[in-house]
Amino acid sequence: MAKKGKDQDKNEKYVDRLLIMLGMIPRREFIKTTEIAGRLKAEHNIEISLRTIQRDLVNLSRKYTLITDDNKSVGWSWMEGTRSLDIPVMDPPVALTFRLVRDSMAHLLPRAILATLDGYFRSADDRLKKLPNSKLSHWADKVRVVSRSLSFTPPRVHESILDSLYKTLQLELCFELDYRVRSGKEKTYVVNPLGLVFVDNLIYLVATLYDYTDVKQLLAHRMKSIRLLPDQPATTPAGFTLQGYIDSGEFGYPLGGKIPLKVLFEKDSAPYLYETKLVPNQKLTSNRMERCCWR
Repeated sequence: MAKKGKDQDKNEKYVDRLLIMLGMIPRREFIKTTEIAGRLKAEHNIEISLRTIQRDLVNLSRKYTLITDDNKSVGWSWMEGTRSLDIPVMDPPVALTFRLVRDSMAHLLPRAILATLDGYFRSADDRLKKLPNSKLSHWADKVRVVSRSLSFTPPRVHESILDSLYKTLQLELCFELDYRVRSGKEKTYVVNPLGLVFVDNLIYLVATLYDYTDVKQLLAHRMKSIRLLPDQPATTPAGFTLQGYIDSGEFGYPLGGKIPLKVLFEKDSAPYLYETKLVPNQKLTSNRMERCCWR
């Protein structure tokens, strides 16, 4: 293999640095050149002057939709609506995955993360549109998830409340909460957040209040305002896990214990019980009354 010349090596490092810098530019917020310089050194062992970084970004902005905040400390961001920079080009399975994530899991992700992924969602749509003959491009139109439970209209949760909830969980901080209780009265609590649980159309915050250790459930749509307490980190009660709390039956039926049960069903219902078992070792027997005994 031929040795690379100094100029070629220098050019490759220059291109690598530009690609790394482009990957650091956020959406809907700005990153300062000083932060870019710090991350280049800490994460990639690249030491470079602020003036060089600024010059490179100015040059890149002539090709890509980069904007500045017109501040003396100079912050950089992608222009709103910009597609993601795909290197290499997003292939169809990845594009389909982004489409399905957006359509079915958007409510599980913080808005800030969705904003970061917005360019990828747009690129995924564009990629699938450019492949009209691909079977994958129409896959999202052929798959649906339907619930057989009653369809209630979800209560409105203000976006700022959801953003604050995600932020408190991410930063693991306590917060002051103005909350409307079931009676309609408003109360203020100091909340120690433990996790979010989505139950059908409702969003529950699992938390403790003040210095107490008993776990409570607070509905997101009853929250009026949230004030972070940056000097009060959240703590987890000894032995607590969110899955363990759910399995204990706090949001439905308790899991873990065995209950001896015998039930009579109309015979017409038996096929459903054969096809979708309640437990692996269930037994179904018929009697003369055109009924089935389940146990």
